[in-house]
Amino acid sequence: MTKDKLFKSTEAGRNSKSDNTTNASRAIIDAEVSAREKKTERLRKLRLEQEAQAEIAGEAAEPVKKPSKKPAAKKAPAPRRAMTQRPR
Repeated sequence: MTKDKLFKSTEAGRNSKSDNTTNASRAIIDAEVSAREKKTERLRKLRLEQEAQAEIAGEAAEPVKKPSKKPAAKKAPAPRRAMTQRPR
């Protein structure tokens, strides 16, 4: 019998917990990236189809500019009240 056979290594237990956490977080992140890329591709395809239909219909595919807002007029400052002396 040797000490390797009698005693289990505790290092493997510590590393496996951190490895499990790392693997789980990477799996979650990879799933989110995959879902985002699928959504982006789907939306890009829809946008390109809409632009193609707009060109066929003869409409300009340029976005409509919003009119710029004028800055709000500044209010006059409130008049200051006279300070009254408190009786001593």
